[in-house]
Amino acid sequence: MAKITMDIIKELRERTAAGVVDCKKILAETDGDIEKAIEELQKRGIAKAAKKQGRIAAEGKVGMFAEEGGKLVALAEINCETDFVAKGEKFEELYNTIAKQVAQMKTGDVSAVLAANYLGDEKITVEQAITNFTAATGEKTTLRRVACFETANGCVGSYNHDAGRICVMVDVATSDASLATSDDFVEMANDVAMHIAAMNPSYVRAEEIPAADVEKQTEIFTAQVIEEGKPEAIAPKIVAGKVGKWKKENCLVDQIFVKDNDLTIAKLLAKFGDDVTIRKFVRYEVGEGMQKRVNDLAAEVAEMM
Repeated sequence: MAKITMDIIKELRERTAAGVVDCKKILAETDGDIEKAIEELQKRGIAKAAKKQGRIAAEGKVGMFAEEGGKLVALAEINCETDFVAKGEKFEELYNTIAKQVAQMKTGDVSAVLAANYLGDEKITVEQAITNFTAATGEKTTLRRVACFETANGCVGSYNHDAGRICVMVDVATSDASLATSDDFVEMANDVAMHIAAMNPSYVRAEEIPAADVEKQTEIFTAQVIEEGKPEAIAPKIVAGKVGKWKKENCLVDQIFVKDNDLTIAKLLAKFGDDVTIRKFVRYEVGEGMQKRVNDLAAEVAEMM
């Protein structure tokens, strides 16, 4: 039987994130063959992780990778069960590595990222790296969504709030190549990203709002006006006013800039030229729209018993 050294155990730990006891045990079972040990740990990790898939994973972080100069930015939201795990160094390494991977792949396809070789260890896939993390921590861990912006004629502004709780990227276009690389333009694009993080707009501009969204909001305001008992003759005018206000509040270019109440985002852009426009933006907030975990100590104790 091969001798199980601490160096082999250490290597297996680094490659799988498994505990020392598990590494030592599996190496003994595989006669010190580290590749077989990795394969066996992966099989068992998948089995362990599968048992956790029914749990709620609404905590986590958004990883961000941004190239200097704002030509390419990528985001990746990784979810886990508790804030404690989300703040750990291993989790930070995981979400930052995957964000970098998204940037290299230039993709918004979660399935493609999961199937790719993991940058942190190219012997395994991203999906296996996540499974290994689940097995090592005992917490369900998932890759929820990814996005990547790249521009040749403008700047991708970015902003990371509260160490990955909210991350934003915004594609700001201009035909002036020298302007796009200037410090002032890059700062402006990053300021717009910060504004998006704070104000959470739903659309870039009014003409891009889907007709179904306008119709739904019109129905809501109509019901409100009827409930308030407004005269039938003026109700359509009141509803139209409410819809107009709703559009301004939810469209990025019409919002008041958070750093200067005298400017809208449209006026801020105009200061840099008539052709400066916002093409698109992405705002990821950890766990938004997901069911949050509710701790029930009595139920947890009962389950343990």
